[in-house]
Amino acid sequence: MQSNPLRPFRILTCHQGILAFLCALSLSKAIAFAEPPIKDPIADYLAMNVPDRIANVGRLLVIKKVEVDMGDNGQNEVFVGTWYRNSGPDTWLWSGYAPASGGYTRITPPDSDVLIDFDGIYVGYLPDIGKHGMAQAYSLELNNKDRDQSNMISDLEFYYIEDGRLAQKGTGALDRDDPAQEAGFEYYFGPERKTSGTPKVESLTVLELAQRGYHIPLWRPSAPAGAH
Repeated sequence: MQSNPLRPFRILTCHQGILAFLCALSLSKAIAFAEPPIKDPIADYLAMNVPDRIANVGRLLVIKKVEVDMGDNGQNEVFVGTWYRNSGPDTWLWSGYAPASGGYTRITPPDSDVLIDFDGIYVGYLPDIGKHGMAQAYSLELNNKDRDQSNMISDLEFYYIEDGRLAQKGTGALDRDDPAQEAGFEYYFGPERKTSGTPKVESLTVLELAQRGYHIPLWRPSAPAGAH
């Protein structure tokens, strides 16, 4: 019996057609179940259920809204956060949002905030990462605003966008007595550093939020079972 030279081609074409159909079906499902864009990052932030925030913020007093062009593409990411008073005097944690069609998408987890200190943060190209983002140095000895007085940096942290999410990468401890490590520190925080922008910070008290029509959440730890 002679083989049909066209049969393998027909089978391949059939498989390709099925594959294309399945891809289209998956794409249509993804679109159908995609979350709608977030219209207002502040409203979204206030409505989030974040266990750590409930445990560490207590009564809400103030929030801050920070706009910063992390990707150096002319579009500002937005961070909304507040003081985690039970975690320290200068501890602020944030939820992040990136511009999207019709509003914003959240780039941080839906159930936790991210530690960032925008005081003196570097915004620009990150040679250690190979893309634009932000860099922050943390010192265990001093507050971040006084870190230049410390010869030991506990961690150099990078923040950047990857696959539509905020990514973080730390280098670990940085010994500024080492010339090579000091050169890295100076690139990000020295007097001749080249930043692509400065974060724009807006502070809003609870009264101002209420006057703008925002619902003020009551972030209080749940009472233990049996407590009166």
